[in-house]
Amino acid sequence: MAQEDPAGASAAEEVDPQEPQGALSVDEARRLLAEPLSDAPDARYAQLQRQWPAARRIEDRARQIEIAKALMTLGRGRPDGEGWIRLYLIAEYTWGSSGAALAACEPLLADRQLSPAARAGVALRQTYFLANGGQDRLVMLRAWSRADALAAEALKLQPGLPLTIDRLQVRSEVERLTGDGAAAVATLRQAVARSRELLRSGNGPGVAADTLRQWQGWLDGSQGMLVYALVAQGRTREAADIAQDNLALWRAGQLEEGPGARWHYRAATALNASQQHEEALAAARQSEAMLAKANASAASQTRWLARQEIVRALLGLKRWTEADQAYRQFLDELGADGVARSRAQDNRLSALLAAKAGRLDEALEIAERTLRYRTRIYGPDHPQTRESAGVRAVVRLLRGDTGGAMGDYEQLFAATLDRSDGWVDLDARGFRGFVLGLAFDEFLAHAARRAVTGEALPPAVVDRALQIADRRKLGSTQRALADSTARMLAATPELRGLIDREQTLRKAASGQYAQVAALIADEDRLRKEVSGEAFKALPKEQRKPREDALKALRQQLQAQQGVAASARETLAVQRQQLAAAYPAYADLITPATPGAVALSGRLRAGEGLLIVHALDEQTLVWLLRADATPQFRAVPEGAVALARRVKALRQRLDLSAMPAGREVPLAQALPELHALYRDLLAPLNRQGLNTLIVAGDGPLAGLPLAALVTEAPAAGRPVAWLLRQQAVVQLPSGASLQALRRAGPPAAAPQALLGFGDPVFDRSAGAATTIPTSTSTSTSTSTSTQAQAPKSSARSLHLLAPMPTRAASRYDAQLGFRYADIPPLPETRAELLSIARALGADPAADLRLGTAATRSAVLATPLADRRVLAFATHGLMPGELPGISKPALALAAEADDAASPLLELDDVLTLRLNAQWVLLSACNTAAGEQGGAAMSGLVRGFFFAGARSVLATHWAVESASAAALSGAALQPADTRAGGLRRAQLQLADGQEGQGRWTHPYYWAAYALFGDPAQ
Repeated sequence: MAQEDPAGASAAEEVDPQEPQGALSVDEARRLLAEPLSDAPDARYAQLQRQWPAARRIEDRARQIEIAKALMTLGRGRPDGEGWIRLYLIAEYTWGSSGAALAACEPLLADRQLSPAARAGVALRQTYFLANGGQDRLVMLRAWSRADALAAEALKLQPGLPLTIDRLQVRSEVERLTGDGAAAVATLRQAVARSRELLRSGNGPGVAADTLRQWQGWLDGSQGMLVYALVAQGRTREAADIAQDNLALWRAGQLEEGPGARWHYRAATALNASQQHEEALAAARQSEAMLAKANASAASQTRWLARQEIVRALLGLKRWTEADQAYRQFLDELGADGVARSRAQDNRLSALLAAKAGRLDEALEIAERTLRYRTRIYGPDHPQTRESAGVRAVVRLLRGDTGGAMGDYEQLFAATLDRSDGWVDLDARGFRGFVLGLAFDEFLAHAARRAVTGEALPPAVVDRALQIADRRKLGSTQRALADSTARMLAATPELRGLIDREQTLRKAASGQYAQVAALIADEDRLRKEVSGEAFKALPKEQRKPREDALKALRQQLQAQQGVAASARETLAVQRQQLAAAYPAYADLITPATPGAVALSGRLRAGEGLLIVHALDEQTLVWLLRADATPQFRAVPEGAVALARRVKALRQRLDLSAMPAGREVPLAQALPELHALYRDLLAPLNRQGLNTLIVAGDGPLAGLPLAALVTEAPAAGRPVAWLLRQQAVVQLPSGASLQALRRAGPPAAAPQALLGFGDPVFDRSAGAATTIPTSTSTSTSTSTSTQAQAPKSSARSLHLLAPMPTRAASRYDAQLGFRYADIPPLPETRAELLSIARALGADPAADLRLGTAATRSAVLATPLADRRVLAFATHGLMPGELPGISKPALALAAEADDAASPLLELDDVLTLRLNAQWVLLSACNTAAGEQGGAAMSGLVRGFFFAGARSVLATHWAVESASAAALSGAALQPADTRAGGLRRAQLQLADGQEGQGRWTHPYYWAAYALFGDPAQ
């Protein structure tokens, strides 16, 4: 039976030291390996020591393992002979049999003749193997407790960096498996630093070349594990950078094929996590080819890590037949290695791939067997059981058993949609993410196919599809948000205590169910024994003890199941207490998934909630309103086609991205804008709506819907922008509206504004911090009403130059670029002055400009008494600068070189706001990467901090029009959405800017996220 998915996306690996190219020629290595071994122990030992680098030179991994094992045995009692123990364990696990490596540990630990350092090293390897082999977590934790104690004892007797690094690496694995990803990253950064320290110490005389090569292995291993830990936290760009740096060394001939193969599958891990599946597949296949050429065993850790990335890439590409073939071949070649099989076997995946490949009977048999097994362990209502029901639902749906499938799907929905804590229990990492994603996608595709034909779907199906679509919008940001809460929790000890208790109870419940599983295995073995013909033929007096034992075991199993169920109930009660005490935290980390009725109940008269979700072949659209039944339709156009249309429209609308003199007349874009409106929105009844709240992901996240055209363009008639009919507001998801409107609006903050802008990125240049006496706003000199590329500065961030030779700050050095080279934004000073004038604020007291616009100033200033919080600077999306893995705002360089000048998502969660508006007048903050996922996380972070709405931009804005629009939008209005719409219409109709800003480039870039009213 398959184990659960303990390693997720972050399994680590063993790394052995590499022999440098050229140490032996290939012919010399083969001659050494062909020499017959002496029978005399000393001579044999010396011969094997010479053969070890020879086997490595020709990359004969099987021979390498054989030699290391022999040296481990012959080395007992010899000077430095104990070093072969670790090298054998690493070689066996990395290139040979995972099970054999684990089995070798306990006898070695029992050998009291070994030194404390050697025993500690074996204990650490054992813990590592258990952590990555799918074994019982409690067993692993007991092994870690012993290993940590042995390592501490050994380091007291003989301090040394190698054992310290080994201990750090294994500790990071324990931290990862116990849910503390941030701690795992921090621990591995320590391991990398210690590894570099170890290598620096070897630059002097007296260090053997072989020893230095082993030390290089410590660095390689620490960096490799760091890649997986970063991916697990959603920091895929950082992980990819580390992998690509090492691949560059391999291409330059500075790394051999062994580490080169490993860096290929490490790169594939980061690429798969960032949805770059084609590139991941190429990298993983190259790794697999290199490992096969090196004779790495199919059951080895390295082959598993390469092959799982091949399967993940194929799953991401939805190449089901190839994924099925690759996975089956993978499992077939594992042989009898139980550790490797328990690590790799996933019955959920086997069932779904068999179903997608058309082997429906086989798929149903696996799915039903897995469901029965989980029901025996967990009972019918546990999330793990209901997940298995969801797998059977997919199989039944593909078999045409719609009724049975819908019944099973309801079990999955009960665990994931009806209770938010189910998402905690079913952590969607590793293969589980693909399993859940496939289950939900099949349901949505089924609903879409029926809807496209005009079939009226049952309301329950429409409602469940809406819940799935809305929840899928949040999935890609949940990990980043969860991993950004550490600083906020540190400042909230009561909440931290509740979360710690939740984690403790969750681990306790998991441990109780693990004991149930063990008892079931014992009961199965004993039941088979007593039901066998040989047992039945025994005399009664010989049968009775075993029959009594079976009866007692069943009673023990029943009692243990009760204990486990009680532990689960205690956990549920504690989670309810946490959500009740800190509802904002629950909305952030475990958001609810409300249905149509609940969402409609949160809408006011005149508001409509539009939810759009693009599938492969169709796009699903819902419109909810307070006074009508939900509207639902499916558009026969999928995500790829929709993305092409959106890309083309953005190219027409964003003048800043067009080369001067090559602007496309707006008239050419109007028919396309009308066609998209006609396909998506025209069939929906929007009569009586004055505000359209849009929860859209994927391609539509990058397009301002206010610029859609509701009527066919005609010469001499004003353009019928959607903006003329309704104000348009965005939300990360429909569920965000429920969170924002759970309570009534708070009392308005007493002060109008606090603004940060014109930050000085290069302190050495010296910039003024004084506020000019004049608050006039510069404007473009053009008076033409034709669309043209803006002549005043737009906030675009270009690729930065490599770091020059001048001394860099520690922050610069960490990220590998000069922060001082970020283009300055002097025009943002005028924009903030315009906003201050519009709100009646005091620029000297309420604006932080130049060198004063720092991250530390934001964190140190009380913000809860400001109605408007404005940031006029560069907005950075993940990957836009080296080392940036979460959305951030670029603020002024700090006087302390070691201090980060970036206000990141982690910082936002620590703020305490009562702001009606947060203005992010910055480059391209609304769309972000991966279909707006990054912006979704930043917006939800500001909501959690207390903001009611966030005003961001779809593209690099022009500064003069930005100042005019922002100031007008903040003037009193019935609603914030109405204020922004009024300001946008003033530009679109030529009332502002003397007709220069009628093109949607100037007014449509602005996206209002949040509650449009209160």
